[in-house]
Amino acid sequence: MTPAIINTVAVVLTLMVLSRIAGDNPLFRVAQYIFVGASLGLAFVVAYHQVLRPAVLQVAGGSAAAALLYAVPLALSLLLLPRISGEQTLSWLANIPLALIFGVGAALAVGGAIAGTIIPQILDTARPISGTPSEAVGAGVLVLGTIITLSTFYYTTPREGSTARLISAVAVVGHWLLMVAFGFFFAGAVQTYLSALTGQLSFVIGWLRDILGL
Repeated sequence: MTPAIINTVAVVLTLMVLSRIAGDNPLFRVAQYIFVGASLGLAFVVAYHQVLRPAVLQVAGGSAAAALLYAVPLALSLLLLPRISGEQTLSWLANIPLALIFGVGAALAVGGAIAGTIIPQILDTARPISGTPSEAVGAGVLVLGTIITLSTFYYTTPREGSTARLISAVAVVGHWLLMVAFGFFFAGAVQTYLSALTGQLSFVIGWLRDILGL
């Protein structure tokens, strides 16, 4: 009975979410609240069992090195609590861990963009043209497309003169290349959503067949 109940609840929640097609309605809002509540509950349970509880145990009964290692992030997390009260006298303490979180997050994002996107793009663009004729043509198109796309963001050129007209014409081509790239990204996202929708609808149809005995 347990799988049947789980499948029934899943189908009901799926239909409640799909009711958003007809417009905003109470069924969709209830499903939305259930999703947000379950997500927050799961996040709290995972954070308690895998982060907070081990940290407190290490600080209370672990070695001095482990206690010091866990005591610093635990103290920073406690500094967030004054923000709950809303009192301006102590809520500024929450700015310390928040600044650390945002700073580390920004550094990781910039470092990931440089190491994972910019440097590989530069190395791939600067590779020597060799190999088969098709590979040589592909490398040349890659270099040319990169230069044309970068020209779209060149805003310091003079407004007049032959150089300005040339860069403006190249920038128009680069703009269209960007639109094509964004179109591919959007198409990939839509394809992912459609695949998820197809899988969920197949699940609902299979559930109906089991219920009706077809």
